Amino acid sequence: MKKLFLLTSILLIAITGYAQKGSTSSTYVSPTAKIDKFYTMDELKQLGKIELTTIYMERVVVVTEIIPYIALHTKPGATLKEMGIPETQANIEHVEKEVKNKAVYLTAVKNTLDDIIPYADKGNIIWAILFMEEIIKKADTGEAGGPSK
Repeated sequence: MKKLFLLTSILLIAITGYAQKGSTSSTYVSPTAKIDKFYTMDELKQLGKIELTTIYMERVVVVTEIIPYIALHTKPGATLKEMGIPETQANIEHVEKEVKNKAVYLTAVKNTLDDIIPYADKGNIIWAILFMEEIIKKADTGEAGGPSK
């Protein structure tokens, strides 16, 4: 299981790096920070802890990508320009540094969670997945509940 998460971590970091290098504009939130499938409680209850842990980690990655920048833009892959940030050399350097720091952070979190999440109660893992999915859905729809623009 540890090898699976390590492989997943390396793959996500590589994809994120490639997607960011391949784009013409800098972005704080990777274009891959998306959820393809949202689950219901019943669907999650049918899964084992290994599958739940994988889903949990996918949500952790997406939440880590979007939350710090939600005040600027809620869509993965949004460029600096789309966020209203000038594309100066300093701002581009900030993005590059942030992408590297985020990759290191996510690898560390995944390594830690790989060891400890299996000890969590299955119901708590399910609750955490649904909680993170709700945050992701709200960010995707721009439904922050704050003051309107």
